[in-house]
Amino acid sequence: MLMMPVIAQVTFGVRAGGAYSSMIQNVENSYRAGARFGFSVAGLADIHLYKGLSLRPEVAFVNQGGSFLSNYEVEGARNSYNKCNYYSIQVPVNLAYTFLIDDVRLGVFAGPALDFSLFGKMRTRNQDVDIHFGQTEETDLKSFDLGVNVGLMVEYKNCFFSVGALCGTLNRLSVKQEGESSLYQNNVTMSLGYLFR
Repeated sequence: MLMMPVIAQVTFGVRAGGAYSSMIQNVENSYRAGARFGFSVAGLADIHLYKGLSLRPEVAFVNQGGSFLSNYEVEGARNSYNKCNYYSIQVPVNLAYTFLIDDVRLGVFAGPALDFSLFGKMRTRNQDVDIHFGQTEETDLKSFDLGVNVGLMVEYKNCFFSVGALCGTLNRLSVKQEGESSLYQNNVTMSLGYLFR
């Protein structure tokens, strides 16, 4: 009997959308972003906390990546251009605040996001190679990232539209050569979703 009010405050939903993902690095004292388009599909829960405040965790399957330069201290071969295309499971845990204007709910959300990379490809030196996440080869990336997620959403009845930006905080390079900068994964995702109210 005590659990019934808590269960009644949880709403489940799904969302799907396009993602503009980029890898950010500092090359010769300027930031460079190599980007690509991907996608994101997710299941989510909206757990009501107090008035317009709710906890909104997600489990998302994401296609992301981008491009970056490898800097080598070899004369005549300093830069190598690499393009990544890989898949991850992301788990954002957002705190959301929504307010009602007529029949439309507007909201903001923010929170940490865990990223567990699964599999993918890297094109480097005119060849495609598999990315072995967690290994320490030049063509591999670290398997885990911790991101900061912020965004906006608009809800009408059971449908919603959201725009979210996820900024990675950990260096993704498995091997950092002398002269190389750190590499960070960022994503901007636009999604349409449905809440099962």
